Amino acid sequence: MTQLHSSYPTSEIWQEVETLLLQRSLKKALKITELGLQQAFSDTEKAIGLFLKGSILHVAGRYQGNRGLLEDALTHLRDALELGATQLDFCQLVQLEQGYVWLYLQSDDTALAHFETLFQATSEKKPIAFRALIGISYVWESKNDFQKALGTVRAAGELLKKHPQWSSDANLLELYRQLAHLHLKRQEYAKIAEYSQPMLEISRRIGTIEYEVTALCNLAIVHSFNSEYLPSMQFFLESDEKSRRIGFRYNSANCTINIGTIYAQLYNYEQALEKYRMVLTDYRDILSDSRLMAINNNIGNIYFMMEDLPLSLAYFEECLRLAQVAGNRQMTAYALAQMGRNYLAMGDADKAFDTGKKSADLMNELGRMVNGKQINLLNSAHLQLLFGNTTTAYRFALQGIAVARRMRDVISELRGLKLLSDILKKEKDYRRALRCQAIVSQLRDEIAKTQRNRQMIDLEIKYSLRDKRRRIEELTKENRYQGQLLEQSKQIAKQNEELQQANEELRQFAYITSHDLKEPLRMIGSFTQIIHNQFKAKMDDNNKIYFQYINEGVTRMNSLLDALLQYATIGKAEIERESVKLDNVVQLACQNLHVKIQETEAHVEADKLPTLLSVSSLLIQLFQNLIGNAIKFRREAFAPVVLISAELQGDEYLIRVQDNGIGIQPEHRDRIFVIFQRLHTRQKYEGTGIGLAICYKIVQRLGGRIWVESEDGFGSTFCFTLPK
Repeated sequence: MTQLHSSYPTSEIWQEVETLLLQRSLKKALKITELGLQQAFSDTEKAIGLFLKGSILHVAGRYQGNRGLLEDALTHLRDALELGATQLDFCQLVQLEQGYVWLYLQSDDTALAHFETLFQATSEKKPIAFRALIGISYVWESKNDFQKALGTVRAAGELLKKHPQWSSDANLLELYRQLAHLHLKRQEYAKIAEYSQPMLEISRRIGTIEYEVTALCNLAIVHSFNSEYLPSMQFFLESDEKSRRIGFRYNSANCTINIGTIYAQLYNYEQALEKYRMVLTDYRDILSDSRLMAINNNIGNIYFMMEDLPLSLAYFEECLRLAQVAGNRQMTAYALAQMGRNYLAMGDADKAFDTGKKSADLMNELGRMVNGKQINLLNSAHLQLLFGNTTTAYRFALQGIAVARRMRDVISELRGLKLLSDILKKEKDYRRALRCQAIVSQLRDEIAKTQRNRQMIDLEIKYSLRDKRRRIEELTKENRYQGQLLEQSKQIAKQNEELQQANEELRQFAYITSHDLKEPLRMIGSFTQIIHNQFKAKMDDNNKIYFQYINEGVTRMNSLLDALLQYATIGKAEIERESVKLDNVVQLACQNLHVKIQETEAHVEADKLPTLLSVSSLLIQLFQNLIGNAIKFRREAFAPVVLISAELQGDEYLIRVQDNGIGIQPEHRDRIFVIFQRLHTRQKYEGTGIGLAICYKIVQRLGGRIWVESEDGFGSTFCFTLPK
């Protein structure tokens, strides 16, 4: 974003927002902007605030892949334009921002019109002309016209040379980022490094984290291309960590994919699969079709190398489906070739022939060297060998080897040479077959050597990451002893401020819950009772039932508000830990449930339970809820039985509360700890649906974990851990 105060006077609050936006502290920037808009009286101040809010929403929408935020950004920018219409420089700034939003909304023509109009209006006399050219370059890139994109960004660079006073850090960063990005698309790695290195230095000097993570990612790709996997991995990990810090999901996804690819190249298939699955799980909503195709293809390749052929085929089939939906003919041909190789490995020559023909037809239509051609040629050679056509097989094998060498596909080259050897043996040309086999052995040794070297690099990366974690742990331990310095840090001050705000919000919530919301309920209940008493002699059965529904609703709402207040106040204040005997805690919980235990003839039995440093009141509430639940959800004709046990596991105790009740169906086990989630009707089981949510919050507050093990119809065991 162009700095506002460079072309338009701003107040201190807007300058603070600009700084936060530059640092990508989006939540804080938005909060201060909202405050500034509330205090703004003039149209000028409001216009600036709306512009900044639009810019914040634009960045947030781009980071999260959220179209709704981008559309909201456009709305605020339009409003800013209307309020600031008399100020030409300001309007041009807003129009520039609008162009970028349209670009990320994939409205390329609208964005191009914005940027071109802006460039013509400035006539190369203002710095914003440079930014307009950068925007035009982005649009041409989006339209896949890289020649025009590169020409436009070079024209922008010439503008900076013509007007050296415009060469601010912000403008240089924009220029370097787009140049590096375009050369990345063209796989010109020396150029990528040439522009990314100064981008990294400037961004670190002035604290612009988005440019920093982009530069780190670019340099990681350069190192990876040069087979320098350790520095590449370090750059990707640093870029990913900082991207997560600012919520830049697109870059996080990109880093995770590349890390997975590095692991695959290092033959660490387990880690590679873990990273690819993480991307498909955490970032699927923002992945482009081409990214999804590439990931499915990569996973298919890994499973093929692991000889899990059915799973490999499934991922290649998904890659084909995505390619066909997207109309990507090149990727369709490639996926078909991969499937053909799979079918051959599985011994299904008919399907291999069908997919091979479709792939070959598509590749011939494309009329150029496409990735996968070497695979398809070797598939054809394999099929012709199976059919006994050795002459045709020989020709396909030679073509496949030649293409594999041009593609630097060593695995396909090795496959082709092995096929060639088999073909020559079939023709009884043993001398040439032996010579071919010698080349195969030599190439296999080279691949094995490369594999060993890369596995050593993988170990080096593993130990490097472990050493880094160890140093972080040591630094963390050292920082614990620096209490006085930590208390003076801004982070502590910020946390204290947030805690005070949370406590104030909680106080207000508690007041509203206990007074403002319950008072109307009391009034409804009272007046309902008065009306009922006055007219009950004249009421028919239906009217009496209606009044009963009202009274039950009031009672249920009162119970719900009490439970909600109880849930909200758990662990909000600081708590003093003390030595607590769990035997005593269970005894007190049972005393509180004495009536229910007697009515149901329940039997509660506890093994010898430990003594912990914990909070007695929260533990009583925890056990009371769990035992009460066991009694409530009992099986008909069976007296409830509750068994409580504890087991020491390292630095914590695992505690089990087992019952013989109705159990929980597997599909509901993840829902039971969510507030207001009920699995049964109120008519069958009373309650507010908040008891287990309270249990979850108590255990979490005490530093433990809680889960349930259950079999529908055969009871449940609630397990939770507590620190020793």
